[in-house]
Amino acid sequence: MKLQEKVRTYLKEKGLPTDIALAFPDVFIVGRKSEVNKRTDIKNLSAVLAGNVIINIPLVSANMLDVTDARMAIALARLGGCGFIPQFDQIESRIAAIKKVKRAESDVIESPITITKDRTLQEARKIMQLESISGLPVVDADNKLLGILTTRDIVHEDNYLKKVGSIMTPMPLITGSPETIPEEAREIFRTKKIEKLPLVDKDGILRGLMTSKDVRKSQNAARDQNGRLIVGAAVGISNPERAMKEIGALLQAGADVILIDTARAFSERVKHLTRMAKKQYNAPIIVGNVDCPEGALMLINAGADGVKVGIGPGSACKTRVETGIGCPQLSAIAECVAIAREYNIPIIADGGIRTDADLSKAICSGAHSVMLGSQFAGVEESPGEKILDGGKIIKIYRGSASIEAQVSRIDQGNLDRIRPSEGVPRRVECSGGLDMVVKEMLGHLRSSMSYAGAFDLEQYRRDVKFKRQSAAGYEEGIPKK
Repeated sequence: MKLQEKVRTYLKEKGLPTDIALAFPDVFIVGRKSEVNKRTDIKNLSAVLAGNVIINIPLVSANMLDVTDARMAIALARLGGCGFIPQFDQIESRIAAIKKVKRAESDVIESPITITKDRTLQEARKIMQLESISGLPVVDADNKLLGILTTRDIVHEDNYLKKVGSIMTPMPLITGSPETIPEEAREIFRTKKIEKLPLVDKDGILRGLMTSKDVRKSQNAARDQNGRLIVGAAVGISNPERAMKEIGALLQAGADVILIDTARAFSERVKHLTRMAKKQYNAPIIVGNVDCPEGALMLINAGADGVKVGIGPGSACKTRVETGIGCPQLSAIAECVAIAREYNIPIIADGGIRTDADLSKAICSGAHSVMLGSQFAGVEESPGEKILDGGKIIKIYRGSASIEAQVSRIDQGNLDRIRPSEGVPRRVECSGGLDMVVKEMLGHLRSSMSYAGAFDLEQYRRDVKFKRQSAAGYEEGIPKK
């Protein structure tokens, strides 16, 4: 079956027209007879992000300077999603951010930060503050465990020149073997009333560390095979040789998935870079953005494990206004899914999400996950600076192609000159903690799934259909003042 025939077939399956491109407000999701008694019956919201990387909720945070840093990536992974460290920062900063995510929470910290007994309290406090940790295993030159230094040991100490060896809690300590599993650790923490469990081998060598805080964390957190939080990292395409080096460095630092990101990925140089990256590293790679099935097919054939879809639908983007390019997002997603599903390649919908209903429509149209920018830019965990504006607390959210964002990239050495702007800065009202924002989004998604009779996202994508609505029909569903 030819490409356009596959697209038409899929669009008809979803109840979408083949002769006009639609945005989210142009359709509604058709409700069905449902055996879902209540939304809380829907337990599984997991999705494939790319390759063997699974997320437990279908949300990822945009690789934008005002949206995602290490703090945001940690917070979102703890909730089950994945954050993407932006390509617009120096490679050293990106590596540091990835390492911070990987150290933030895991069942086992394989290489815990340690200290020797001859260091001073002042040095120990500085390390603990810099790394945001509450304790340091004390080891000798051979990494043999000698004791542990925690905030409990130093809280009443005011002589910062004291040696760690004179303050620490020395061996013997309660320890576990390197094979300790979370269930065993949880029982030790419960019965022994400790917060940290060093893992040592038969020779007393420190092989890892487990903390009470980590094992108490939600089982819904998105983790790698070693129990660490997952994180993505983006690279640009302006310098392919540099991009290849950065991909290697980011993977070495612990990135679970690489995003090759550009506003127009339907190009020869993106295809070439994708092929090189996949051949050299064979790691999960997402490539975007495209807005047509031909673009999606090109990237899939080049080796992409996930395709990011969306040109111009973002709230801080003006590509369509300035260039005339960009397919309305609902149709763009569906047309790319029509091809990607043939290869079992997930689609990431990027942009155009104004309401939680749009999130549901993006997934119902076939997307496995949704990348969010403005919805996450105002949360407490986002890196944007808080500003008091007219009695409201806001954050500034800059489109990646805006003049303001380009100036920031020039200051950091990641851009050589200002290009014509295709983005704008926006003010977004602070919306509280990420957990509350995500909880509300997922609550509405589950509600939509219950109306449509879908117990999981796979069924939701496969079986549920759309129907077009008029502008008046859309207006009818909006609450009136």
